[in-house]
Amino acid sequence: MTKTYDRRAFAVAYLEAQPDYSHPFIDDEAEYNALFAHREQLLKGLESLYGLELTDAGVSDRTDGSVLFMLFRSTARNHLAVKASGFLEGGLLIKVLERSGQGEPVFKSMERSIDLRERLWESYVDTMELLLGILLGDRADAVFTAADLREIGVDDTEPRAS
Repeated sequence: MTKTYDRRAFAVAYLEAQPDYSHPFIDDEAEYNALFAHREQLLKGLESLYGLELTDAGVSDRTDGSVLFMLFRSTARNHLAVKASGFLEGGLLIKVLERSGQGEPVFKSMERSIDLRERLWESYVDTMELLLGILLGDRADAVFTAADLREIGVDDTEPRAS
């Protein structure tokens, strides 16, 4: 199946290329740096294909571009500020909660929090996608493929941990 990149994927690529983005846990610094560099390169490739650099200078020639980009960046910062629980291994925590007899209510409450976090993340991406639609104008409905990226020298294959 061919991977496609619509403006929502463009918004997500912007988020993933930010230093504050919650990348998968990678213990090896070189692997982490390779993943981050890949995501920056993917964003640059999509910016090239869409003809829109997601920077202050890149949007300055668009009608109301600076104001719209200010909201875009603010929305991205809000998305990035919403963090996951921080528990990578919850085995001991689960045992302690189960021993307390309050595991089920705590787990249900945590599930609600996770659901709300996911919905909040999605709503921020929705807003970013809509703003990109305005900034892109006639190109708002363009969709690109991995082949399009390869044509401009960008490989969209994400590096994998060894």
